[in-house]
Amino acid sequence: MSRRMATLALAALLTACASTPTVNFDSDPNANFASFRTYSWAYRKVPNGMNPLLTERIRASIDTELANRGFTQADPGDFAVGFTIGSRDRVEVTDFGSYGPYFRPWGGWSGWGGSRVDVRNVTDGTLVIDIYDTRTKAPVWHGTATQQVTQSSVTQEKIDTAVRAVLAKFPPPPPK
Repeated sequence: MSRRMATLALAALLTACASTPTVNFDSDPNANFASFRTYSWAYRKVPNGMNPLLTERIRASIDTELANRGFTQADPGDFAVGFTIGSRDRVEVTDFGSYGPYFRPWGGWSGWGGSRVDVRNVTDGTLVIDIYDTRTKAPVWHGTATQQVTQSSVTQEKIDTAVRAVLAKFPPPPPK
């Protein structure tokens, strides 16, 4: 019974880890982020091959998150925002180790046994948000969120979570 509870707890933990995006960011240490109050969009046209509805959902989510952070939209703004989305397929292999009627949790076994390997194809979706200084036209901030996705799992809630996670790092803390 306790082994089953441990397995369920591990599955819940792995599910929780898989539901949060991995976030990275980079910034120009010389950029004056304190002067940024307004923003504009770097481009409005939907790139070829991208879902225009998904593009508008992401743009609306970025607008909401920037407004929540005190930024207002202007033309031109102090900074310009651009974003891209993409996906990459990969193979995920999990080796569950040896098992059998005499399985020992510390790694040994006796009697008959085998190995269980789980192989599956997964898709990682990535949202990239770039910030440009409109005065200098130079890139000053780059943030990414990557998360395992399926076509049906890209909900507005997941979009908002990814946008919030990336923009939580914007503006970056001042250099030390």
